[in-house]
Amino acid sequence: MKIFIPPNSPFLTTDTRTKRWAIPYHPECVNGRIDVLLERNSNALAGKSVVDVGSHIGTFAWAALQLGAKRVHGIDVEDRTVKRCEDLFLQEGVKKSNYKFEVGDVFEFLEGVEENEFDTVLCFGVMYYTTEPHRLLKLMAHAAKETILIDTFTAAYSAVQGKDAPATHLHLTEEVLNLPMMMVAPTQAEKKDYRLPEYFDRKGRDLSLTTLPTHALLELWFESLGLRWEQLDWSRHITRPCSFKDLLTPEQKLASHWADVYASGIRVSYRLET
Repeated sequence: MKIFIPPNSPFLTTDTRTKRWAIPYHPECVNGRIDVLLERNSNALAGKSVVDVGSHIGTFAWAALQLGAKRVHGIDVEDRTVKRCEDLFLQEGVKKSNYKFEVGDVFEFLEGVEENEFDTVLCFGVMYYTTEPHRLLKLMAHAAKETILIDTFTAAYSAVQGKDAPATHLHLTEEVLNLPMMMVAPTQAEKKDYRLPEYFDRKGRDLSLTTLPTHALLELWFESLGLRWEQLDWSRHITRPCSFKDLLTPEQKLASHWADVYASGIRVSYRLET
């Protein structure tokens, strides 16, 4: 596996997400995700115009450029992360003509672009933070001339994360998770270095909602929008077979491998063709 982001890269040393159990931003996980999500889909990047929906500090946008993308355009709701992204690209010596990053609402941004304006759309770790994931998917299909690459949590995540998880996992079975349905769960609006835009007050706390469709519902949505889809293969990085039931307790999470979320179906990735 090619190492795109070395341990001393500022894309890692300045990231606040290094120690979380699910999708930690450490070298093995970040490079493994670049391998599956981008390098193995390099024909959707080389010579292409790319928009990164929820670009954060630009890690995947930068990797897309390394894989030959003609130009990347990132959109993120948090001005702090966009500023950090611009600083990192300047530090890495990336030509300014090859990228643009802006602060804004992803829905408003996508509603304002022309049909087929970008060859490829990246959407990694964003869909579950919006209350309208199907609408987001429809807007991305409008913006993409060729390809959409998605990486997102599924309904199984509601059984392993958050205060409601212990009550949730008692009722979830593999059979239920194969149904076309969606779980909705609360989450803290304030994260370490960003704040979710859609939040509300509940008992003195600012909360937001995560929307977590099953893979069956995601695939039904793809078909309803006329998208051809292929689920991406994580077997190269998976170290063991497991289910969400193997990731319930703090001890299980602490002992887990980063790819367990993919092995268990808690997280899933797709390549979509318009």
